[in-house]
Amino acid sequence: MSMRFNQWTDFLAIDEDTVATLREFSGIVLDRIEEIMDAVYAHIASYESASRIFKSPESMRHARSKQKLHWTDHVLIGNFDENYLENVELIGRTHYRMGVDLMFYVGVYSIVMNQLIRIVSENLTGRSKEKERYLAALNRAIFLDKGLATMVYYDALVGAVEEMSYELNFSLARAGEFRDNETGKHIARMSKMCSALAKAIGMDEKWVEMIQIASPLHDVGKIGIPDDVLLKPGRLSDEEISVMRMHPMIGGTIIPEHSSEVIAMARRISLTHHEKWDGSGYPAGLRGVEIPLEGRIAAICDVYDALVSSRPYKQPWPKEKAVCYLEDNSGIHFDPALVEAFLAILQEIDAIQIEFAEH
Repeated sequence: MSMRFNQWTDFLAIDEDTVATLREFSGIVLDRIEEIMDAVYAHIASYESASRIFKSPESMRHARSKQKLHWTDHVLIGNFDENYLENVELIGRTHYRMGVDLMFYVGVYSIVMNQLIRIVSENLTGRSKEKERYLAALNRAIFLDKGLATMVYYDALVGAVEEMSYELNFSLARAGEFRDNETGKHIARMSKMCSALAKAIGMDEKWVEMIQIASPLHDVGKIGIPDDVLLKPGRLSDEEISVMRMHPMIGGTIIPEHSSEVIAMARRISLTHHEKWDGSGYPAGLRGVEIPLEGRIAAICDVYDALVSSRPYKQPWPKEKAVCYLEDNSGIHFDPALVEAFLAILQEIDAIQIEFAEH
C-alpha cells in the first residue's frame, strides 16, 4: 500500500506545496463540512441500491460520521500519514464487503468537488490565483483519496476471485488424489513445499504464488487411469506400469492450453513432474534444464512427501532416510541445485509437514 501510495502522490504531484496549501486554507471548508456531508449523503440516499447497503438510518449516520472524520482529520488538511493509509484500506475493504457500487465513488467525487468549488468561490471572491491554487490542491487530494479507496476495493475483489479459483483448483486436484487413496493433505503439503522452495531459490512473489496454485494439479491425470491399475494393491505389471505412466499426458489433456500463466504452469507441471534430470523419466524423456523449473520443483516436493508419508502400500520413511534418498538421486532424478536449496529449508519443510499432517 505504501509503495502504491507514493506512486499516486508522485503522479498527482501532491508535494509539500500542495499540503501547505491545503492547510493554509483548510478553515474555509472545515467550517462548512456539514454542508458537504449533507450533499454527499443526499446523493447516496437517492440511489435505490443505498437501501440494500445501509440497513437502517443509524447505519448511514455511522458511515457519515466515519467519512466526515476521515476527511476532516486527513484529506482536507493534507494529513497523509500511516493512519490515513490504514483508514483508506479499511474504507475500501468495507465498501467491498458491503457491496457498495463503484459508481458511488464517481458520484461522491463529483458531488464533493462541486461543493468545494462553490464554497471556495464564495470565500475567495476576487482572489483568483489563491482560489485556483487551493482548488487544484483540493482536487488532487480528493482524487487521491477516491483513487486509493477504489484500488483497495479492486484488490479485495481480485483477491476474492483468486481465492475462489484456488479452491476450485484444489477441488479438481482432490478428484485425482482421492482416486489414488490420497487425501487433500498431500496436495496442501505439496503446494506449500513448492512455493517454499521457489521462494528459497529467489523466484519473485508472483511466480511463487503461481506455483502454489498450480502444483496441486500435478496428478490430476490420474482421473483417467482405470481403477484396476490405479488401485491395485500389489506390484504392477509392465503393461500396467505403461498405463500408469499415461497420467501426465492425461493431465496435459485435462488442463487446457491457455494464455493464463498459472494455467500454463499447471499444465507444464502435470506433463513434466515425472521427468528426471538424467533424461530417464517420462513421458518425454526430457533432460536437465529441458525440464521446466516448475516441473523440477514439483518432482522433489512430490517424491519427498510421498517418502515421508504413510501410504496403503508402505509405512512412512524416517526423515533422515528420505533426505539420503534426495542426496543419492541428486543429479540423477533431481536437479542438484534444487536438492541443495530444498535441504537448506528442511526446517520450513518440517513445519509444513506438521501443519498439514494427516489426522
